[in-house]
Amino acid sequence: MNLRHILIAALIIISAPAFAAEISVDYTYTGSHRTDFSNLRVSLAVADVTDDRGGEPNLIAEGYSADIPLTDIIRDALIQGFEHGGAELSTEDSEMQVAGRILSSQLRTVDRSGVESLQLTIRTNVTLQGSGRTIWETTLFARGTVPVDEGIVQALNAAMDRMVRELVSDDYFLIEIQ
Repeated sequence: MNLRHILIAALIIISAPAFAAEISVDYTYTGSHRTDFSNLRVSLAVADVTDDRGGEPNLIAEGYSADIPLTDIIRDALIQGFEHGGAELSTEDSEMQVAGRILSSQLRTVDRSGVESLQLTIRTNVTLQGSGRTIWETTLFARGTVPVDEGIVQALNAAMDRMVRELVSDDYFLIEIQ
């Protein structure tokens, strides 16, 4: 293989995210968690979510980019999860803030009982911050698995629903805010 072929191959690998299929994401929390946030003992806000993956912020997973950054999708999912439970979130000067940091995202094709399925896993570090310190912290594994014919958007929606359920059912998190 000559140098020209090597350079072309390297260019293709480097620019692969630029060739990802762009999907339109309009996530709406459809879960049914029964956690009541209507009487929080503190004012709570959802801070910006950051992305430690590097590279393209709209990349959902290899081969798929969203029309908006993944950080915005995750932040919006967290907000919807709290509001679903009746929370009135603060926008400024809150006593506590929930912050997130995307660690990784991965898409695989798996066999679920004979059905070829897409499995999207997004790992997000989530912290509860207050009084200038971290009060609580965990890593949420948002995993959505759907039949291939349902597509990546449904896998993303399932992953976000699971992420919200995991957060709002974490006993230690709830102890700190309720």
